[in-house]
Amino acid sequence: MILTGCRGRRHDECYFSNRHKITGDSPPTPFLSMKQERIFKRLLSKEIFRKAYIDEGINITNDEKSSVHGEFGNIGDTQVNWTDYKTQIIHWITNNRTQIEETIDALITPQLIEKRNDFITWIADTTTTNGLIEKAQSIINNEEIATTDVSEKLAEGGILPMFGMPTTIRNLYHGISRYLEPLSIDRAQSMAIYEFAPGAQKTKDKAIHQVIGFTSDFINTRIYGNETVTNARTSNQLPFSLNRWFVRCRACGFFETYSEEKKTELETEYHFDHCPGCGISNFEKYQQPKKLKSPRAYRTNLSSGSDTKDDSEFLLSRPPIFAERGNASTVQTINNALISISDNDVSWRVNTNSDKFFTGKLYNTNNRFPFNTGNGYWFNNQWLLNDLAVNKNENGYSISVQNNSTGQDEEIALASNKNTEIMRIAPSLVSLELDLDMQSNGVRSGYYSAAFLLQRILADKLDVDPAEIEIADIPTKTLDDGTDRRVAEIILTDELPNGSGFVRYLYNNFQNILAEAMIPPDPTNYLGKIHSTTHQHSCKDACYDCLKVYRNMNYHSLLDWKLGLAMMRVMSDATYVCGTDGNFKDYIELRDWPAFATELRDSFFTSFYSNSQTAQKGEINGLPIIYFCGQNKRNVIMIVHPFWDLRNIREANWLAEVKAEIDEYTTSRRGKVSIIDTFNLHRRPGWCYERLVIR
Repeated sequence: MILTGCRGRRHDECYFSNRHKITGDSPPTPFLSMKQERIFKRLLSKEIFRKAYIDEGINITNDEKSSVHGEFGNIGDTQVNWTDYKTQIIHWITNNRTQIEETIDALITPQLIEKRNDFITWIADTTTTNGLIEKAQSIINNEEIATTDVSEKLAEGGILPMFGMPTTIRNLYHGISRYLEPLSIDRAQSMAIYEFAPGAQKTKDKAIHQVIGFTSDFINTRIYGNETVTNARTSNQLPFSLNRWFVRCRACGFFETYSEEKKTELETEYHFDHCPGCGISNFEKYQQPKKLKSPRAYRTNLSSGSDTKDDSEFLLSRPPIFAERGNASTVQTINNALISISDNDVSWRVNTNSDKFFTGKLYNTNNRFPFNTGNGYWFNNQWLLNDLAVNKNENGYSISVQNNSTGQDEEIALASNKNTEIMRIAPSLVSLELDLDMQSNGVRSGYYSAAFLLQRILADKLDVDPAEIEIADIPTKTLDDGTDRRVAEIILTDELPNGSGFVRYLYNNFQNILAEAMIPPDPTNYLGKIHSTTHQHSCKDACYDCLKVYRNMNYHSLLDWKLGLAMMRVMSDATYVCGTDGNFKDYIELRDWPAFATELRDSFFTSFYSNSQTAQKGEINGLPIIYFCGQNKRNVIMIVHPFWDLRNIREANWLAEVKAEIDEYTTSRRGKVSIIDTFNLHRRPGWCYERLVIR
């Protein structure tokens, strides 16, 4: 008997049950980004380059095949080709002012017409960093963009349109054919840093190949007249296109990268003794500078592979996204939210190997194959994981690992970065009754749930995959209200390098989207369904109809649509106190909270106190509590909302009255007050009871 188990797909089930939606739903109105100067400049740059190459007769026939971004040749060794191209492009620009103006007039949109002369000046300026040519030169000089193709390099640097084409593809070399063709598997760099990380195992043609380290791309060449395969030389003699340092703090979410020179300078000032973001020196949470590298390519030992997977100690989970703050962007206040957007900031994916990092160094290797048993093929400056840098000879495939004179042991993390549009959202003011510091898991849930709500709202409005909008790791900041309280900053980024306009749409329409999140105008759209009575009663935290999708499974235990909506209401209304005034019925996210808290209290009591003669369920002014400990039941457990601030009662309201009555009760009996929020009580009641026992 063969039994096949299949898991359900809520997406498929939805459309199988509602087949008319597949073709019958009204599509959203398409939109074009007509006001963005940077998008227009990219299109203009490409047309200027195209005309210059044609009119000047720039010869690229001897270059390698060009990329999807245009046939503008290869920069060549020491930029010899690009230097020639650049001279001819400047010549065309200098002598074709009229054509430049005509090109701009043909492409410019009505929204940008007032900047026509600025665009002409930008093209015509061939000598300063404010012009197109010197900006392009700075991108060509940037070795962190690993390609040598002119169009690909300029597209990744934001000079030419990206058009959504994959240009960060990296190869995993796993062998060489008898025709001297390198055998490889490829992935986008953002995936390769964990799928191809040292220790990872990949299956191809039923053979299992284990990654041992990094290399520059394999090439065919001739040495002393003999055809051979080796790795390409690089200007920095390293198999890495990016070499930086990074600092990260788990307490406040601080993340920043540094060049070697900047890191050395800051170390002399003791800058890294404490977290630059929050000042803590707890090294369990604050990580001092670690090396951050972006491999040019990945490699195995180039054998035929094995037929079984080895047990691996490496935990290769998908890295989170970090948004590094670059140039200061203008912050504006919308309702009670501080929002900003930048197209110059950098987002990162970082693989730290579960904070164990990767330890290795540079080696040289010689590989022999069944069809070549002579001198073999040399690959120099190969960064290999020390544990996997071993000699091997099996079935005619052999690898000899030799020390490299420049090789020194180092701990590194793997990184993939991109320039894209990044939007930041944080509360401007927070009522004194609330504590929105991310130290609490319930508050953390509120921020991430709000972020995923905004992602889904935006995707629904623009009819795009939610994955087109990425959610970065959420850092904290200090409120500018004199109370020294901390809040957090939601960060949304476009998934595509150089941006796709999606988060800018959110930025431009944030006030309307906030209003619709509170009162949806259409009961049939995404927000309308979340607010529906059916969803309110059936979904206690998150489901596949509101926040859960396959791609955010790592966050499923954290998500809660009501906490997300409450966080968005904080950003909409500075006077919102989240029920501390006793008003629950006027807000959809709070309407069922008293009943929910009572239900959780009852379940907790049944699980841990049902047979106790010294415990009793109770209620004070509508707040569910538990009396326990001793015949006089001197201690009290308060069941509270995760946003409430019980440590610093500053305002006279319903919650303050309840807390005062409980304090009076426990003080008179020499008891204690314990506080459990509904987020933890719902998800991990055993942990809550353990905390009570420890206390």
